[in-house]
Amino acid sequence: MLSTIIFLSLLGFSLSFYAYILEKKIKSNPTYKAVCDISDTFSCSKPLLSEYGEIFGFSNSLLGMLFYATMAILAFLGRTNLLFYLSVASLFASAFLAYILYFRIKTVCLICTTIYGINILLFLVMYTYH
Repeated sequence: MLSTIIFLSLLGFSLSFYAYILEKKIKSNPTYKAVCDISDTFSCSKPLLSEYGEIFGFSNSLLGMLFYATMAILAFLGRTNLLFYLSVASLFASAFLAYILYFRIKTVCLICTTIYGINILLFLVMYTYH
């Protein structure tokens, strides 16, 4: 079970890292077109650059990397109670961000949607274990 949490956390960290790199590339070169920018409906750069792309001045991607690194460390240490509560928090955060993505920004971000799926899986694994 904890190895599954570590695997999902590493996957989430990798996607968040990719989003962070992508965000930096787009900000430094506005003409850069990301592979995941398929159309106006399917775009990963649109939410990254939106007003919702940061919380308290920190990039959501950077915060995601911090979250997944914390999850992996806690799993390695066997801190299941903290893992459970963090997985619940990530579920609520994902629901809020999904609402923003689909109904406010009105786009589908493949990276974001995959991260939401990872957070749902983290919660399901912890719920089953808890």
